[in-house]
Amino acid sequence: MKTKCLITVVAIVSFVLCVHAQNEQNTYAQTQTNPPVRPAAEYTGDYVNHFGLGFQFGAPIGVSAKYWLNDRHAVDGAFGYSPYSHSAVELHADFLFNNFNWLEPESGRMPVYYGPGLFVRIRNDGRSDLAGFRFPVGVSYMFDDMPFDIYAELAPEIIFAPFARGGIDGAVGFRYWF
Repeated sequence: MKTKCLITVVAIVSFVLCVHAQNEQNTYAQTQTNPPVRPAAEYTGDYVNHFGLGFQFGAPIGVSAKYWLNDRHAVDGAFGYSPYSHSAVELHADFLFNNFNWLEPESGRMPVYYGPGLFVRIRNDGRSDLAGFRFPVGVSYMFDDMPFDIYAELAPEIIFAPFARGGIDGAVGFRYWF
């Protein structure tokens, strides 16, 4: 029962963050008076309003997904095997802010991303499941000629249930874009 409640909370918060991002983008578009540093078409590409699905190694080891809401905001998540002791499965969802101006490769695009998220770690051996906040910081390389991206991230985390403590997750992975 606890697990279902925690997964429901993660899903609701993810939905609220998506709605907030859409509202923020609408407000940004209405109040934007200065032209952007780079033309929007240069970094939105085929990713905006597209869904990426792939695999990641780290925490968790499993399926990774990402959806671009606009040229600056995305939601992502992962589900898979948790490498932590006494844990079986981990699920997380994040709302990400992306900056394309910090790293500018000669080809492709390389956004640096950061944002808040939630995670649930299902544990075995009769131990209580864990839930908490995570704050991923990472970099992604988006290819010009192929519908793939690769990424690496670190995510400090704060466990709030059933006890309080901190930690850090990390992952590397790739996604194919549909």
